[in-house]
This record gives sequence, C-alpha cells and structure tokens, in this order.
Amino acid sequence: MTYHTIIQPKLFGAKPGDGGYWQDFDWDRAAREGMKLVDLPYSGNMKFIETEMVWPVNHMVSPKQATVQCTECHTRTDSRLMGLRDFYMPGRDYSALIDGSGAIAIGLALVGTGTHATARIISRRRRRKEDSRS
Repeated sequence: MTYHTIIQPKLFGAKPGDGGYWQDFDWDRAAREGMKLVDLPYSGNMKFIETEMVWPVNHMVSPKQATVQCTECHTRTDSRLMGLRDFYMPGRDYSALIDGSGAIAIGLALVGTGTHATARIISRRRRRKEDSRS
C-alpha cells in the first residue's frame, strides 16, 4: 500500500545507529523512524519530489495590533522567554566575547564610514579647486 504523503524523516538521533539521517545517512531508516515518531503510517515506498519551504522573515512577530515591546523578550529580568535555553538572545543573555565583538564591529563600521565620507569630501574639494583654476 502506498500513502502518497510527505514523510517526516528523523533527522537527528542521540547516537549513530538511532536512525537519524545526519548520523546514519539512510533515508529509508530515517523515514521509518520519523514516521513512527509522528505516529503516521509509512509504506516503505519513497521517492523525492520538488518542494518549496517558506521561512517567515518577520521575526515571528504578530500583526501590529497584537505586538509587544521588544523588552518583553529581550531583557534579563522578567522576560517572556526567560525559561528557554541553549541559544543566545541579544538583550537577555550576556557574553563578553559576543557583546565585545559586536561593539568592535559597530565601531569599525563607523570608523570606516567616517573615513570614507571624509576622503570623499576632501576629494571633492580638491577637484573643485582644480576645476576653478582651469
């Protein structure tokens, strides 16, 4: 029997041999294990089709009528996302390395922009002087 459904493969496992695709590189096993996890039937027949995946790029924010202030999530105290771990969230978490690197990058960008703008202004003034002499 064939079901004609998109499979849910198991992509990661705790260790090699668990059926996770990115450890064992076995699509059939990953399909069997993944479909078991989501409690759906799998016929054992599988083929690849062209699909598209759409990722929202709006920071997962609600429509403007239902939005919250940034500090409801991006703050160290009383954050809506205080209990979530294993990732770095700007404003909530602190890392001297990440925060320092970010500050240095911003500083270098400002210095570079300022240097470039100054060089263009000086260059333009020199050109105007040369044009007025000729």
